[in-house]
Amino acid sequence: MTTTDEAIAALRLYKNVVLEGPPGTGKSFSVAEIARAWPQDKLGIDASGNVADGRGAWAITFHPSTGYEEFVEGIRYNAYGTPKGFELLPGIFREWVDAARKSPDRDFLVLIDEVNRANVSKVLGDLLLSLEASKRLRHSEACTGSDPNHPDCWLGGTTTRLPYSGVVLGVPDNLYVLGTMNSSDRSIAPLDSALRRRFAFVRVEPLAGDGLKGRLKEALPAVGDEVVDRSVAALDGLNSGLRNALGPDSALGHSYLFDLGDAGSSSFWIEVNSGAVATGSQFQVIQDWATELLVAVAPGASIAAQGTSVDLKVVFEGAEYDVKLEHPQSKPNTQFSSSGIGFKRRMAGGGVTIWTPLGRGKLRLEFVSANGDAPALVQRYLDRSAPGKSTSGRGYGRIDSSERRGDLDEHTVWRYSILPQLIDTATQSFVPELLIAGMRETWVRENLPTDIQEVVLDSFAAFERFLHGQLGLQIVKAGFGLTSGLAIERYTPITPTTGDVEDGSDGGAADETAGE
Repeated sequence: MTTTDEAIAALRLYKNVVLEGPPGTGKSFSVAEIARAWPQDKLGIDASGNVADGRGAWAITFHPSTGYEEFVEGIRYNAYGTPKGFELLPGIFREWVDAARKSPDRDFLVLIDEVNRANVSKVLGDLLLSLEASKRLRHSEACTGSDPNHPDCWLGGTTTRLPYSGVVLGVPDNLYVLGTMNSSDRSIAPLDSALRRRFAFVRVEPLAGDGLKGRLKEALPAVGDEVVDRSVAALDGLNSGLRNALGPDSALGHSYLFDLGDAGSSSFWIEVNSGAVATGSQFQVIQDWATELLVAVAPGASIAAQGTSVDLKVVFEGAEYDVKLEHPQSKPNTQFSSSGIGFKRRMAGGGVTIWTPLGRGKLRLEFVSANGDAPALVQRYLDRSAPGKSTSGRGYGRIDSSERRGDLDEHTVWRYSILPQLIDTATQSFVPELLIAGMRETWVRENLPTDIQEVVLDSFAAFERFLHGQLGLQIVKAGFGLTSGLAIERYTPITPTTGDVEDGSDGGAADETAGE
């Protein structure tokens, strides 16, 4: 049974349902699916999960300041009154009830978003009992729509006299309340048992594995399969470690990954062959291709004349390098030059380089070996009919925004959505040590059962390799004592201190970090 089917079945029986789960599990998406699949004529949330009239008439988002006066009734300031001033006003729930009583032949599906952000028992007050399915009012079969007392033809159930207006109020059985809540939010008090008895709680779990890959590839056809596969694998591994260490509510949702492909820019690719790498520190490129690249990354710059060059910052394998795109005085070839990258060693055997602008004067470089991890990706670009061929037979071209693979977006989504949520989860669980490599093993050995220790350590080790190698980021402890916390910083791999600098070989120096 899908989440949608389960929620509809629970709503039909209990009248009140809360979708609960970790952040990012698609609870809002599930609301739209439930509305779309609702079996009867309804008012309220429309098929897209939005309120029907666009003004919030059928939805409310709870927050710590939400009170009984706003939700049921109370004395509030009325800026539209004549004269303006404080007066007794009905709350949104009374408006829902009145609307449902006037249309007994239709169902009303209403939304309370972030239901646990408020003091729910205080907000609902004396209506808590009336909300229960067995205590709902039922419309009289003898009553017709032409009856002048049509809204009042409701029988049975439990009613309460409201303290401000004195109105006797009951909840009709055609009013269905759908709530959402983040189960990992520990900054607020848990819902009390009296409330839980009157709501059915439907769990919304993160998608994972092949199911998530399929949904992402269907929704984001412009994003390359390798981007989807590695991000899903990283999220699955991370969630495995979190669940085993901190429990099911600590898992991170999948919805963040649906932002892949929403940002970024065109990329530029050029084939690498044995003649393209002149030395360990130089990589020859085609003049026309270099000119087009500069339009995107350094507008106004040119290397058409011999002796000209442009200084660029290039992010490659998690590190940032100073790279010069130049047209040497003594050579006819256009080339990239950088002693740090070590083109010859890094690109031996040939393949494809992909250069993605990250801003003015800055690029991300990826190299895909023709004989390495992703030959299909190389073939995808070499088979293009649009790109030109140089006299040496080297392929080159541009990956337009409609065809982009999502690499830049992957970094952005993890950096600004997933990692902050991960830090918040660890912090609220009072286990920041779990995210710090030098402290993780000690905490795991001291606090977790023996049979899951290696599972947790392996999961976080694999995630850390993705974090460092693919995203070029790391999570570190910042500050001391009570002021300490976790921060996201740029990760720089070990820098060379000995060996062949031109080849870019590592020499075993300590890692260096710099805040982003």
